[in-house]
Amino acid sequence: MTSTGTSGLPSDDVLAAIRSHICARPYEVEPGRFIRCQSRRTAVCPSCAGLYRGDWQRIARSGIYDADGHPLPSYKYFFITLSAPSFGPVHLVPKWERDAGRRCKCGQTHGHDDVHLRGLPIDQDSYRYEDQVRWHGALGKLWRSSVAAMRRLCPDAEYYAVRELQSRMALHLHIVVRVPVGAVVDAETMGHAARMATATHPETGEVVEWGKRGVQDREIRARVTESDDVTPDMSRAAARVISYTSKALMYSTKDILPGERDETATPERVEFVKRLRQAARLGVRCVDCPPGGPSDCPRRAHDNLGFGGHVVTVSRPTERREGWSLSHVTRKLLREQRAAWMEANRPADVGGGLSDGDVKLAEWLAEQAARRAREAWSPKQHARAP
Repeated sequence: MTSTGTSGLPSDDVLAAIRSHICARPYEVEPGRFIRCQSRRTAVCPSCAGLYRGDWQRIARSGIYDADGHPLPSYKYFFITLSAPSFGPVHLVPKWERDAGRRCKCGQTHGHDDVHLRGLPIDQDSYRYEDQVRWHGALGKLWRSSVAAMRRLCPDAEYYAVRELQSRMALHLHIVVRVPVGAVVDAETMGHAARMATATHPETGEVVEWGKRGVQDREIRARVTESDDVTPDMSRAAARVISYTSKALMYSTKDILPGERDETATPERVEFVKRLRQAARLGVRCVDCPPGGPSDCPRRAHDNLGFGGHVVTVSRPTERREGWSLSHVTRKLLREQRAAWMEANRPADVGGGLSDGDVKLAEWLAEQAARRAREAWSPKQHARAP
């Protein structure tokens, strides 16, 4: 039974649940008919951002697991990280125990409690803000160049790539690469080929490249068992990689400017973000900038630290390639299936003279029913990890 307050309306806990499951900015396409805002940003709409993450997680699984929830034995998978180059020295704050005790270029040795310094320039005045914004503007071309380099080694390579914002406000990529099990390539070779690729900036023509630090290349290997008669199980290893890329996706769906509205942000971090924003909006031109300069350009890259692409990209099917999703799952397909289910299961009395509170509660209950149905349905249809 749903808990209510003294006024007979849903309690604060229920209202909080409603806000987290109902679109925060529904768009009225016709009188009485609303659709979701479909924002991917948690700060704008937690509900739509959650659906966005869930869709991409299902697409990620559909490129690794078969219909029974088992990794396919005919493929092997590499996990590769591509990072941005340096645009100036930043504070070294240990994230892992292996980094503890290392001396920062500022002359001090930072501890885990100095997390507020992680990623901040040691000298904010000499940091190359415009270089970082321009690098973001060329990231799409650089990634396509890396894909071409990997496919020169293995023409059948497919990928799932997530862009994540580091604490220094530079994007890096987490990539899962799938190749046939007989391909004579390994994770290190593929990662090296991707990292050695270069591209030219679409506006300035300058050569851009990847950073050589903060990277990792490894194969997703089967879990080792102690019994010789037990077949090695790769499900857990693959599930960990899916979880890691999903975590990166969760961070990417937050505001791209963390700390700007955070009351706990230090003045130094606020100033750092402010200067990057100014460089993106006022200092760096893109190929579509009008004569008035970037301040008059409508492209979202100028409000997004120079990057105007997608958070996630996957290889698409072609005449020669199967594409990442082995069951051809796309976000468009998932949206259509979700809309059809909601339409078929919409309460008949919603909007029939009910109060606003009753309507919200009915929509929330319908949303909960849809979520439970998706959770029961997706393991069979989209091969969730066991």
